[in-house]
Amino acid sequence: MNNWLENAKVGILHRFRGGVHPQTHKSNIDTSQVYQLTCSDECVVALQQHIGSPAKVIVAIGDTVLKGQALSQSLLFQSPPVHSPCSGVITAIEKRPSTHASGLDVMSVVITNDHQYNSVQAQPALSILDENVETIIQRIHDCGISGMGGAGFPTAIKINQSKDIDLLLINGAECEPYITADSSLMQNYANDIVSGVQIIKHCSTASLALIAIEDDKPKAIAAIRSALDAVKDPNIELRVVPTKYPSGGEKQLIQIVSGIEISAGMPPIAQGILVQNVGTAYSVFQAVVHGKPLIERVVTLAGDYVEQARNFWVPIGTSIESLLQQNGCPSPSQTLSRPIVGGAMMGFMLNDCQAPVTKTSNCILYNEAKVIKPAQACIRCGECAQVCPIGLLPQQLHWYSQSKDLEKAKQYQVMDCIECGACAFVCPSEIPLVQEYRETKAAIRLQVQAKLDAERAKMRHENRQQRLEQEKEARKKQHQLAAKRRQEAADSSDGDAVAAALARVKSQQQAKAKTLDNGELVPDNQAAIEARKAKKAERLAAKNTQQTSGDSQADLDPVAGAIARAKAKKQQANIESHVAKDPRPSKSQNPAVAAAIARAKAKKQQGNEEVQEPETSAPSTKQNPAVAAAIARAKAKKQQGNEEVQDPETSAPSTKQNPAVAAAIARAKAKKQQASAEVQETEASAPTTKQNPAIAAAIARAKAKKQQASAEVQETEASAPSTKQNPAVAAAIARAKAKKQQTSSDDQKPQPSKPKPIQNPAVAAAIARAKAKKQEKEAQND
Repeated sequence: MNNWLENAKVGILHRFRGGVHPQTHKSNIDTSQVYQLTCSDECVVALQQHIGSPAKVIVAIGDTVLKGQALSQSLLFQSPPVHSPCSGVITAIEKRPSTHASGLDVMSVVITNDHQYNSVQAQPALSILDENVETIIQRIHDCGISGMGGAGFPTAIKINQSKDIDLLLINGAECEPYITADSSLMQNYANDIVSGVQIIKHCSTASLALIAIEDDKPKAIAAIRSALDAVKDPNIELRVVPTKYPSGGEKQLIQIVSGIEISAGMPPIAQGILVQNVGTAYSVFQAVVHGKPLIERVVTLAGDYVEQARNFWVPIGTSIESLLQQNGCPSPSQTLSRPIVGGAMMGFMLNDCQAPVTKTSNCILYNEAKVIKPAQACIRCGECAQVCPIGLLPQQLHWYSQSKDLEKAKQYQVMDCIECGACAFVCPSEIPLVQEYRETKAAIRLQVQAKLDAERAKMRHENRQQRLEQEKEARKKQHQLAAKRRQEAADSSDGDAVAAALARVKSQQQAKAKTLDNGELVPDNQAAIEARKAKKAERLAAKNTQQTSGDSQADLDPVAGAIARAKAKKQQANIESHVAKDPRPSKSQNPAVAAAIARAKAKKQQGNEEVQEPETSAPSTKQNPAVAAAIARAKAKKQQGNEEVQDPETSAPSTKQNPAVAAAIARAKAKKQQASAEVQETEASAPTTKQNPAIAAAIARAKAKKQQASAEVQETEASAPSTKQNPAVAAAIARAKAKKQQTSSDDQKPQPSKPKPIQNPAVAAAIARAKAKKQEKEAQND
């Protein structure tokens, strides 16, 4: 066994450093009994009244609840539930003011009291002898039991520790001035408190339990001693400690009864010591034995404005203003002061009297407002350092707090300050040291939280970057594998394709080869020959398509079409007359002209047959020599004119012509064809011997018909609209006509051979027309 535990059993007490002796102001407070207060018309139950996270709400607005019904639920011991202090209807679940030094609003359940106080059925009692520890601890958690003397640490967590507990210390010192809630509870409910201590000791496996009470509470000491004598448990003892502030502090009381000084940052349970409040022990007894949840607690109401200071059972959730009104205290709006929650040393003023009583509210102090002296400069007296129970340097913390030097404040252990207020109590400069330390600690907590958030964010970012890199590498590997597979497939497919192509070529060669009589194989070129023939046919088809498009283009001009048809008729007669005479191949013509000639050929052929019928039917007689000679001379002259006219025509390239040019050429060719037709008719009608009169008459009729056809062609040419011609083309046509006329006139009248002067194309055309008419008249006279 540890030496400190032996000392604790023997009852040796120790002193802690520092501390003060303020006036207690407890003598005028009635502790003989605990009075009952009714619940206010509206109860506000805060969801978080303890250290840890709030439990999950299991009720909704509009629900009807009973007294003692759970309002929240949690499977974790760090979030004990809260319960309804009355029966009624839930009207809101929202943030409301809290009884906390920060003054922040907390999420709360608002219940409208129906004043019926209908309660839920109590849970059955549990026996510490028959039930296992887990069942008892679960009942403590379900009833919402938490520490009622300090920060409100969940009791189920403290009891359910894996580490062995050597000492269970029940804190009944209650060193704070004005507060007598624990003292009154010990005086009136000593047996229940001792039974609760037995339950906690059984669950924590502690070998020794000590109940520590200050020596200024004789009635409480007597009541607890009597209860201990009744249970006769040797492992539960009473320790009376000297009155000194803050002996009620957790670490200070441990040092008093055991002599162990708990180092900063280390919880007492790490040393095997479990500390609980006497109010917590009473609540554990009520929960385990009676199945009653924590819905009320003892609160001391004292101060200058309180006529009779006493202790009350106050339902948790009752507003501070309702508590004051039920005791006849003036409203804070009528006075200049505000109530203080807690004692005179560690308490804080309320910002809003609508804040409710919570599980940790042990005292409401309502004193007259006093003029607070302005703080003066620190004189470095060192009194604060003398009374600090933790052994800090309050004056240094004061400087660092004023300069907002959080790092230095942390180095001087400002977070270990228990905010007992002893330094401010002895400060001659009236400096609010505790308030400064609270603000500095809050700033440090915010800084630490910000650093934690930044570290978490950095860790998430690094994890994300690492994940992205891993995904990138995975994608890269996948792409490499896919490329490798594609390459392998391509290599295999290329080889297969080449082999297949070779096989196909070989099979085709074998299939197309010819076998000679001697058994020799020779290649069969029939496919190549067929391919060449197909290509040749394609070229011919393309050429025919171009000619057809030329025909369609030529048909677009109606005047050119008419002239072309007349030209075709004359050319047909000329061609027929020259087939036997001129064996030279005809030069290529325009596709449009060729098409027109083909259409006119059929018509001309029909007319020729009609004309030739009487001629051929005439008997061939002996022609007159004079007539034969005349026909021979006319034939020679006409043949000479035809050759001269054909030279410029045949030499001209066959290109696409202007419609006006085509019309002029057509007129020249028509006249040429007329002359050729006359010569042919003369030759055909001239008998080799003396001509019969009947034959002469037939020749005359044929000439008349031919002259009539020539006149119709000339009328068509004259009726065609004159278009603007190219001067060079017009000059060529005029020269051709002039040569033709000159040839015709040479046959009739000799002319000098001197060259004719160059005339205007228009004048030449007029002369040509006049000569043509003259020749026509001469022919008729002949």
